Amino acid sequence: MKLYKNGVDLKENLIEFIKDSTSLFIFVPYIKLDTLKELLKDTNNCKVIFVRWDTKDLITGACDVEIYPYCKDKGITLYRNNRLHLKAYIENYKRSFIGSPNISQRGLNIPENNNYNYELATIVEEMNIEDKLYFSIIEQESTLITDNIYNQIIEQLPKKKQEYPNETDFDLKIDAPDKDFLISSLPLTYSVETLYRIYEDRNFINELELNCATHDLALYKIPFGLSLYEFKNRLEFEFFNHPFTKLFIERLSEKEEMYFGEVKAFIHINCTDVPLPRRSEITENIQILYRWIVKLGNGKYAIDTPNYSERLYLLS
Repeated sequence: MKLYKNGVDLKENLIEFIKDSTSLFIFVPYIKLDTLKELLKDTNNCKVIFVRWDTKDLITGACDVEIYPYCKDKGITLYRNNRLHLKAYIENYKRSFIGSPNISQRGLNIPENNNYNYELATIVEEMNIEDKLYFSIIEQESTLITDNIYNQIIEQLPKKKQEYPNETDFDLKIDAPDKDFLISSLPLTYSVETLYRIYEDRNFINELELNCATHDLALYKIPFGLSLYEFKNRLEFEFFNHPFTKLFIERLSEKEEMYFGEVKAFIHINCTDVPLPRRSEITENIQILYRWIVKLGNGKYAIDTPNYSERLYLLS
């Protein structure tokens, strides 16, 4: 394992890692806009950034709120998690560049200056399933930054600056009900049996299947080490109590049956993704949802195909 050192070779190796990545996820608590622009200026492969954005960080300038418009223009999804303190650059949840620096002039020596911090970093060539689940949990616990959330923060910051540092309970009050109704709030793994196979045996066909499984384990808060009985009970409880599933089951209970086109319309209307996915893009999501509901429903639900359209219905 090689250690990269700030002021020596850290910046160059981080930039090379970023350029070589095909799908990059950045987890860094403190990000300065100018340094971020310089870091990503020659690439468009950064997909998601997670930032701390604690109230005091924004007020004191440790992190720039202006990174949101920049990310929006670049097509980068931005999340806030005020518990974030690790620094990691994840390439498609396979390899990772992990170290101590924040994305700032002193942290990465960008632009170069003799007044840089002493920082270290290294590359982890292969992440295991526990590593991937850890980052998936962070993602599930984070708040997606939208225009609505950004405007709430911008409106509150001037008052918070006046109050600082006089108040102890100082956090921004952010209402983010949309988080539980993203398409990513639905299960992604092909079936419950597939999820358990990966969970129990660490046996997966490809990286996509593994990424779907870690997403679902994080989404439904399933820790490692459970027996099959514990796993099924925990998954059933968390799945049917998730707000998106709960809303759908309430609608299904009212109607007693729903055909595929009706389900597609319901999911499309209620999902809060921006931009909104086309209905044709969520077909597989609904097929997966069907399998999960039938499997975890303990005989309450069934699927058939009258009139050449799949129907999900309640069993009497």
